Amino acid sequence: MKMKKALSIALTLYFILGLALVVHENSWFSFSKNALSDMGSLRNPKGWMFNVFIIGLGLLGLVTSLMLKRKILTLSMAFLVLVGVFPEEKPLHTPSAILTYILAFTDMVIYGGIWRVVGIGTFMVMLFLINLKVGLAIPELIGAASILAYILYLGERA
Repeated sequence: MKMKKALSIALTLYFILGLALVVHENSWFSFSKNALSDMGSLRNPKGWMFNVFIIGLGLLGLVTSLMLKRKILTLSMAFLVLVGVFPEEKPLHTPSAILTYILAFTDMVIYGGIWRVVGIGTFMVMLFLINLKVGLAIPELIGAASILAYILYLGERA
């Protein structure tokens, strides 16, 4: 049981520290003008850093969600790996990114309780912000924070 909690905490720390490092290395990046995946672009000489970070995040997420026995969340994390494997210019990038979020929110809805509200609510907020054209990074981070909170909750209760 302690392993599940440790994995969920490690996943969250990896996300926070990894993203901070990648953003630091891409001084041109703007949360209000870019998508996170812009940092992994084939045109960016440091794009490999973001893509390796996302692949690592997805792999750690896969292990964590398998330990937590959440099949749909595990599938979500598999698609997250693909987000890093396929930079934003590649055709499979966007569907992989969208499926990462949709499947994670679906897992929340299926879990039920307050997580049903969080999953649907976060998805609606993300769509609203995307419609406002605030840049994709802000809605992406809101979605990621919600997913990480869910994983931390699952790890804590395990």
